[in-house]
Amino acid sequence: MKGILKAGSLIVLTVMCATVLTGCGEKRAEHKIGKEARYYVADKYGFRPRTTDVELRHVGELEGVWHRKDGGTATCEYEGHTFKVYVSLENPEIRYDDYLKEAVDAYLTDYMSAALDCEDIYVWATYGTPVCMIPGDIKTAEDVINNCDNIQINVSTCGLNRDNAKEMDVTEFRSDTEINIIDWTKKDCIEDKELFSETKIGLQTGTFTDGFNNISSWYCYANGDVRSMEK
Repeated sequence: MKGILKAGSLIVLTVMCATVLTGCGEKRAEHKIGKEARYYVADKYGFRPRTTDVELRHVGELEGVWHRKDGGTATCEYEGHTFKVYVSLENPEIRYDDYLKEAVDAYLTDYMSAALDCEDIYVWATYGTPVCMIPGDIKTAEDVINNCDNIQINVSTCGLNRDNAKEMDVTEFRSDTEINIIDWTKKDCIEDKELFSETKIGLQTGTFTDGFNNISSWYCYANGDVRSMEK
C-alpha cells in the first residue's frame, strides 16, 4: 500500500512540476512574441504599438506539456487601431500582420465606387493568408493589390447600373485577381458577408442558394474572362 501511495505521489508531483514549467515557458514565449511583434511593426511601419494580448500557436488538442511554444499571434493597438501580428520564434523570416486590412478595403471601396458610379456599395477583400495577413515586404494598400497572392475582391451593391459593371476597367489589378460583383434587390443584403459568400459559390458552381432570390445581377472577373448572370 505504501508503495502505491508513494508512486501516486510521484505522479502527482511530476504533473505539478510539468504544469508549473509549462506555465513559465508559456509566459516567456508570450513575452518574447509580444516584444518581437512590436519590433517588427516598428521596423515595417515606423511606429511602436502596444501589445494587448498574445495567443500561442498550438499543434492540436493532444499537444503535450513538452511541446515547445515556438510562435503565436500578438494583438496590437496603436492610436485606436487594433490589429494582429503573427511571429515565429523559430524562424525570424516568418512575420505576418493584418494592419493594412482596413486601408485595403477603403482603397478598393473608393476605386469600385468610382468605377461603378454606385453609392450603395460594400467592398472587402481576402488575400495572403486565410485571415488576410501579409509579410513584411508588403507595406501599402497598393503593394497588396500588386503583389499579394490569392486576391479576391467582393463587391456588394444595390441599384447597380449594369453597363458600368460590364464595362469596368480591371487592368489596374493582376490578371489572377478574382472580382465578384453581386447586385442585390434589397439594401439589407449588402453587408451580409456570409450571404454573399454562399451566393457567390452557388453562382460559380451552378448551385441554387437562398440568396439567389435576392439577386439582380452577378459579374465575375478572373484570368481575363468575365462571367455574368442577369435577371
